[in-house]
Amino acid sequence: MRRTIDDWPRLAFIFLPIFIITADAAILLGEHLQPDTAYAIRLVRESNSRKENFTIQQYLYSTVFYRKNRGEQVEIDGWRAAASGTDNLIRVEFSYKDASGPHVAVWQSSVKEKTVIPANDDASDLSWH
Repeated sequence: MRRTIDDWPRLAFIFLPIFIITADAAILLGEHLQPDTAYAIRLVRESNSRKENFTIQQYLYSTVFYRKNRGEQVEIDGWRAAASGTDNLIRVEFSYKDASGPHVAVWQSSVKEKTVIPANDDASDLSWH
């Protein structure tokens, strides 16, 4: 028992890297196995917004979600994605309703090229393009 306690640094240097490598492999495998629509939504969320150093998701949290948390009448429908034809583009939408009516921001995302293109005015207002 005493020897095991004395050898804890050696055990830590063996098992800690194994644990880190296993966790990284699990994350990479999970990302590889996710559907293209989920990856396209993630590409849009992580793309640059009009606000400097903000992603689309951060910009939405600082505007739409913030207004909802302050008590304004904002109904958030959320994210949706679907393949749009044979050109390998995925249509990604974020929709919500507020006092001025419904808003639907639409982007076209290419999973293979890892590109995001705003497809309407609401998406252009959010995105840097």
